Amino acid sequence: MKIVQCLLGGEQCACSIVPSIGKAQPTVSRHLKILEEAKVLESRRKGINIWYKIKSKDAIKITLLLGIKKINLKRGC
Repeated sequence: MKIVQCLLGGEQCACSIVPSIGKAQPTVSRHLKILEEAKVLESRRKGINIWYKIKSKDAIKITLLLGIKKINLKRGC
């Protein structure tokens, strides 16, 4: 969910996603690949970097709903 949240603002380079997630680069890369294979994300190569963006509008909706649910759980709702 954190990866998709990072990409809600638009396309990002994998190198900028890694610090936002706080996990090791190989772990983030593996999760990016899984999300791409699941058709949630799409990627393109630009030079030596790979740029990712959300492919599925449903992924955006689900991420937003899960974020709201998380906030409500913290509030005790």
